[in-house]
Amino acid sequence: MKRLILVFSLALMLIPASLMGQAKHKDYTLPEEPNRAKYIDFPSLDKGLWFAVQATPAFFSTGGGFGIHGELIAGYRFGEFIKVGAGIAPGIIGSSFNMPIFLDARGNIISQESRMAVPYWNVDIGYSVGQVYKGFYASPTVGIRIGMPRNDFLAGLTYMMQIVPAIPNSSVVHGIGLKLGFEF
Repeated sequence: MKRLILVFSLALMLIPASLMGQAKHKDYTLPEEPNRAKYIDFPSLDKGLWFAVQATPAFFSTGGGFGIHGELIAGYRFGEFIKVGAGIAPGIIGSSFNMPIFLDARGNIISQESRMAVPYWNVDIGYSVGQVYKGFYASPTVGIRIGMPRNDFLAGLTYMMQIVPAIPNSSVVHGIGLKLGFEF
């Protein structure tokens, strides 16, 4: 019985306190959202600008046998399955400098939405300028992309071909290389 009286008296004391609290906060307003630009999480966007930096050591059929190219590419990402850009790849084949200027198309073969590593494809087509190696340039690549959808490492096997009219008896130079890079 003492407990019932105690609970009843506490309830009677809380009624006026809760009524006063409601009367005191009748004109309460919530804070407004600040007037500033909204945060954009660029790595999670499916479309937009992208850039890549790559290095390609390769063995060639003519011209000293070994060469290396450094590639800088900028483009637009239409989705994870197609990206288009333009790039330059200054490099050396044997002892001769050349610089392919090309259009780059690339994309994932399967979705990277829930995977850390996916296979990708890449095709570079353009024209190479240089001392000896100048002419049509093409370089298809198949490899693996490791990382997040917008920041990842690339490793791929590439075939490089240049049509070079300046080389007698062999106007086509073939090369096989390992393309390593970072895309963001």
